Amino acid sequence: MANNKAAKPKAARKKSAKGGSGGKLSRASAVVTLVLLTLFVVFFVGRQLFLKPSAPASVEQPAKPQPSKAKVEKTSAKKSKKTSSAKTKKAAASAKKQAQKPRSKTASAVALANIVPERDLRPQFDYDFTAQVIEHEGYVVSYNADYKVPNWVIYELTLGETLGNLKRTNNFDVDPEVPKEQMAQLSDYRNSGYDRGHMAPNADLNWSQTAQDESFYLSNMCPQGHDFNAGIWLDLENQVRVWAERDSAVTIVCGPVLPRSSADAKRMKRIGKGKVLVPELFWKVVLMPYGDDVRAIGFVMPNHNEKVGRKNRPLSDYAVSVDSVERLTGIDFFPALPDNIEDEVESNYNIKSWF
Repeated sequence: MANNKAAKPKAARKKSAKGGSGGKLSRASAVVTLVLLTLFVVFFVGRQLFLKPSAPASVEQPAKPQPSKAKVEKTSAKKSKKTSSAKTKKAAASAKKQAQKPRSKTASAVALANIVPERDLRPQFDYDFTAQVIEHEGYVVSYNADYKVPNWVIYELTLGETLGNLKRTNNFDVDPEVPKEQMAQLSDYRNSGYDRGHMAPNADLNWSQTAQDESFYLSNMCPQGHDFNAGIWLDLENQVRVWAERDSAVTIVCGPVLPRSSADAKRMKRIGKGKVLVPELFWKVVLMPYGDDVRAIGFVMPNHNEKVGRKNRPLSDYAVSVDSVERLTGIDFFPALPDNIEDEVESNYNIKSWF
């Protein structure tokens, strides 16, 4: 019995000892876990704090390769070229826009203020031509002694001159300024079947007796078919007076289309002993310098027409640009005009602004 009693406390102590050892291990395990957790937290936080990338300014970046000098100059030149091209296009666009702006009446008047029509606006030939330029009171004529007709006649018609009312005289005569042997004669027209057709019409020059008398000089005449002279040509003369009344003044240049080669000259008809050339076509150019805008128009007409008494074709059917008349005749019109005005008025015509 004594042994049993002695054994029981030993077993109890053994069990107790075992339990105490387990408690120590558990506490140690908890401490280790806590330490490890603490180290992990410290490590993680420290990594975020101390291993976070610094600001870009403090980080040393690898140096970028620099372009060579030649490449820099090439790039610069390319940019300069693009800039220059852009400026050129911009300037061109600006110039085009400026050109499209309508010119003011004042600007046109200033540009033309010092121009004397009969002197400064005289036509010029683009090739050699026989010509004797004669200044009369109401008109200036370039006379061709080879063909015994005018190359051209130029005059200005003002509003005041359209009010002239001197009675027509019909005193046809030779021009005293032309040598007799070079002058067409009254006999050349007699029984020829052709009228002595005025280039500068008497009705535009009846504001002065001298001007009217000189309008009947044969240097101002061309052989014209009667149907033409008293038909569409007369209609055009009357229309020009309407324009002069409407716009205060117009400048008129007119004449025959003359042959530009000896072959053409031989082919064309002549009348009288003086061999006066009979033109196949006539032209007239009208410049309106003092209206709302400077403009010009040309007309080309054949030397024949419907018989008098029948309704003539409208004048607009014969209208052309001044450039067209220049190409047909080899004459340069209005050379004294400022280039920008000359180019515009000679290349364009607007029928609605005339009729």
